[in-house]
Amino acid sequence: MTQHEKGEVITLPNPRKRRRSDEDFTERRRQKECFINQLIKQGDPISREDIRYLALSEGGLLSNEYRRVLWLAFLQIEQDESARECDITEFRDYSQVCLDVHRCNSRIPKDSSQTQATAIKTRLRNVIIKSLAEGPSRHYYQGYHDVSMTMLYVLGERLAARFMSRLCRSHLASHIRQNLDETSKQMKLVIPLVSQKSPELSDFIMDSDAGTMFSLSWIITWFAYVIDDESTIYRGR
Repeated sequence: MTQHEKGEVITLPNPRKRRRSDEDFTERRRQKECFINQLIKQGDPISREDIRYLALSEGGLLSNEYRRVLWLAFLQIEQDESARECDITEFRDYSQVCLDVHRCNSRIPKDSSQTQATAIKTRLRNVIIKSLAEGPSRHYYQGYHDVSMTMLYVLGERLAARFMSRLCRSHLASHIRQNLDETSKQMKLVIPLVSQKSPELSDFIMDSDAGTMFSLSWIITWFAYVIDDESTIYRGR
């Protein structure tokens, strides 16, 4: 501790404790890497329970290299699977997809050349349309491109399209309908969930009459629209 000039006692961080904490974290990460490597090398199907535990525990799945393997394993997608081929330009929401993809500059790496940025956007467009074109009842919504971008960066174009197609049958099914009625029902769960962690914040939201619309982008983009750090976006998956 040290004495502030106004007489206040200030507790300074103990550098030894910080070093120890860093060492503990490094060791926990090393142990987790070993466990993930063992799961991958064993050759048997990796259980969803194991993947869910790893994703929710400290550090998440650690790296995109591991995410590529474990995300596919979670949805039981083989490495050689591909989305069905289609005529990209015939997709009913082609124009809207192109507009949204063109505007997604915030998630293009800052050091990308114009040519590289264009290539990324082309791949993103392909992922979106190929995954949605597999079902006539699948409708594009603004925000689908944010989730697709995340999958593109982690999985690559071919697997991202397959992965997104599978998500359309599960996690994203309520968002790709003609309306957002089912999504609205999910939004109504946000404040009760917040109240479990922070009753004060929940009360503040209720008292402010903010409704639940503020959570729409959280739900339909998996936070990709409101988080700037790519590694945090991947971690959220």
